Amino acid sequence: MSNFFKRSIKISEEKDFLKVVSQGERTQFGLVLQNAEKIHNAIQESEKKLVLLDYRLTVFKMPHNEAFNLLKVFELKLTEFREVRMAAIINPRTEEIGSFWASICRKRGFDYQIFQDEGEAKRWLLAEN
Repeated sequence: MSNFFKRSIKISEEKDFLKVVSQGERTQFGLVLQNAEKIHNAIQESEKKLVLLDYRLTVFKMPHNEAFNLLKVFELKLTEFREVRMAAIINPRTEEIGSFWASICRKRGFDYQIFQDEGEAKRWLLAEN
């Protein structure tokens, strides 16, 4: 089971949102992109417009320029991310890259916010726009 989490993510459809659970280190752009594509496919297959990303057990070790490159892929190829509201629960070790990611996403028109508390993330996610 631990090998599963090193390579992949778990996506489930909850009552009000899609829930994504990730665990392990993310150091390679290709793997992060693969996981983003899996989430994008799940969004396309679902009628849910809310996504809860549980990254508390995930550590991202990527340079900022690769985060920006991923955002460009969202804009050009994974366009369904523009249609959903995403709340990411992160661990304190990834706060710097998480804050950077959330900032550039919002500047480019994505509805994305980071949290360290699951309750806060769910409240924000389920709040009326």
